[in-house]
Amino acid sequence: MAQFDTPVSSHSPSPDVFTTLLLVAMLLLAGGVAWMYLVNTEHSKLDDRSEGGPLVLIDTQ
Repeated sequence: MAQFDTPVSSHSPSPDVFTTLLLVAMLLLAGGVAWMYLVNTEHSKLDDRSEGGPLVLIDTQ
């Protein structure tokens, strides 16, 4: 029977460069989505009559 003399690693491997780039891209995308949500919520206010936001119905008169 053959025995393998490979050392057993006790620590987890570090992420490669592509995993790091993916995480950075996801963080930038999430930040952009949050920023656009906040800008659009502020933009959708109607002359201080409503709070604005995606769940507020806009009255036509």
